[in-house]
Amino acid sequence: MASDFEDQTPDSQAKSPSRDQAQAALDDLGRDSQGLAARIVTPWWYHPALGVITAIFAGAQALPGAWPMVLLVLGIVAIPILTTTYSQRFGVVVTKPAGPRSKRLLLATLGVLVAAMMSSLAFKFLGIDPWWALIPAGVTFAATVILGRRYDEALRQEVAAPKVAGA
Repeated sequence: MASDFEDQTPDSQAKSPSRDQAQAALDDLGRDSQGLAARIVTPWWYHPALGVITAIFAGAQALPGAWPMVLLVLGIVAIPILTTTYSQRFGVVVTKPAGPRSKRLLLATLGVLVAAMMSSLAFKFLGIDPWWALIPAGVTFAATVILGRRYDEALRQEVAAPKVAGA
């Protein structure tokens, strides 16, 4: 079977790049990282919209009847619509934290949501008026907006200046 590659040197005999070539490659990667970080710009409406969705998740637990299920289904449908709209508009999809700070902020946001959902559920089982669920829903909304914006800032910083393995 013929090969289109001009250099038929086995990998074990391949030449290593020179110091200048390696540095140029690292510099290119640094510029690419900074360019990507500049593209990870979350529009002003993203976090408030996500905050409404998470507030629905948190507050719906306290509602009577079928309302919790209806609102949870609407929230589940709304999340992919929100994220797809963002990715189509900006051409960037970020699926996970880029470093320790963004990971901590994501986990903190998730922790607030879980605690709020549990407190709303407790209101329901304790027979407390469902209006009290507005408190954990409001806290969830605020945490999603505030921590979400901090998450974006941390993510951009971590993408712009990635840690090199072994450094």
